[in-house]
Amino acid sequence: MSLLQQTGDVFKAYFLPALLVLVVLHFAINRYGYGLGKIPGPFVASLTDFWRMFHAYTNKGHQDYLLHRKYNSPVLRVGPKTVAVASPDAVRVIYGWKPVYRKTQIYTTQSQLNSNGQLVENLASTMDEEKHTRLAKPVAAAYGMSTLVEFEPLVDSTSRTFVEQMEQRFARPTKECPLDRWLQMYAFDVIGELTFSKRIGFLETGQDVDQMMYHTGRFMEYTGVVGQVPNLDWYFRIKNPILHMLRPTSNILGFTLKQIREHQKSSHSPSDSHSGPRDFLTRFLEAREKYPDIVDEGLVHDYANTNVAGGSDTTAIILRTLVHQFVTQRSILDKVLGEIGAALRARQAPGDADPDPDPDADADMDRPITWAEGLKMTYYQACIKEALRFHPATAQILPRLVPAGGVELGGHYLPPGTVVGCNAWSVHRDPVLYGQDVDRYRPERWLEVSPDQARKMETSLLTFGAGKRACVGKNIAMLEITKFIPEFFRRFDVELVDPERWKITSTWLAVQSGLDVRLKVRPLESLLAE
Repeated sequence: MSLLQQTGDVFKAYFLPALLVLVVLHFAINRYGYGLGKIPGPFVASLTDFWRMFHAYTNKGHQDYLLHRKYNSPVLRVGPKTVAVASPDAVRVIYGWKPVYRKTQIYTTQSQLNSNGQLVENLASTMDEEKHTRLAKPVAAAYGMSTLVEFEPLVDSTSRTFVEQMEQRFARPTKECPLDRWLQMYAFDVIGELTFSKRIGFLETGQDVDQMMYHTGRFMEYTGVVGQVPNLDWYFRIKNPILHMLRPTSNILGFTLKQIREHQKSSHSPSDSHSGPRDFLTRFLEAREKYPDIVDEGLVHDYANTNVAGGSDTTAIILRTLVHQFVTQRSILDKVLGEIGAALRARQAPGDADPDPDPDADADMDRPITWAEGLKMTYYQACIKEALRFHPATAQILPRLVPAGGVELGGHYLPPGTVVGCNAWSVHRDPVLYGQDVDRYRPERWLEVSPDQARKMETSLLTFGAGKRACVGKNIAMLEITKFIPEFFRRFDVELVDPERWKITSTWLAVQSGLDVRLKVRPLESLLAE
């Protein structure tokens, strides 16, 4: 018998046993090798990250709070090196400023690929903290609330178009409206107007322009599932030459590039491009002039793309939550309508006794609800906070890496390099902080507590993230939400067609569907009557 034959026989005899030993050893290391063996959680999750991938694929991420209840623990092991924490106190530790817990590789899956197959990082996806600080500095002021209020006329413009489309398409005559879809189209067009001083065209056409909504949704699903085993992304997208050849430039990337080119053709400098409010693109170009060592043409493109790509989903989710709760709990809506009526009556002051009535009074009454008016609606502001608590947009933990020295959370020591994070759905259902009825949408909980307790409840909200890496677009969303919902219900009486259609699909985001409604134009007189 030749040496080659002997080698082949040995290989055949020992290959399967050796492979079995390696597999068992791999799982044993995953289970016991990272110092997390005493933390409760699903057994399979301690063996492989594919448990978490399947968990996301089956739309269970937003129900993680049920796992914490099942194991009666605020700390759960959900991967060989991954731990989920449901304690509000952990939010300040994990997402605080000192020390900074770095983002993990899952965020790489949220980076787009350009036409050359290279990752295009953005403010949200970059894992390099120094790079994030450098990228954020030139445009930080543009996202401040004091600056965003200047954009209010642009939001009003899109809101008027939305109201017109609702009247023409669904209220006169009455026709079922897939409002879940139209709310995202509204959010997309608002961010288009804020970024480029022009709507993208969703509302006017009633269509998914360039399939941006479709591709954004699929991209978030990809992040939520494949991101649980992020090394797969490296092979699926980045290192696979076949997929790279088949993959075109992102629709959103192409759209933003086109808008930048048109903007540059129509103006010689950022300052002379607009007579109205300075949109985000104008401010980005101004940042390029002010910080030429940081901001180049590619970064301007990245800023604009980040606005458009990330500016609709979260806002639409919050809008859907508010509408759904209002139409299914009429007692809540009645209180909000009372505040809307009070705001409109305040515009009539000093009233009929005025000997010289304002000739523009009718125009003033028709003006969209303002930011200032929305902020004065105390009960409605509680409704917003309760929507942020009850249905946060992100359905998974926001993962971070435990820094050198490790950390103790919930009575468990987590060694350096452990992936740790909080799922907003779990934190927001903490009964100690938010009350025993945390599974109910009840805005009154925000008005029944002391100012200190309300402040603690609000600072523990993770809807927009927390700390240094909180969502840069939070103020954009709050501007839209504060103004839009009162304006929408001021104009329309809304009836849900079928409560059974309401569904939540969760991967990275917890997206609702089935918000099909019938609309009737609401008479102004019904709101003005006390």
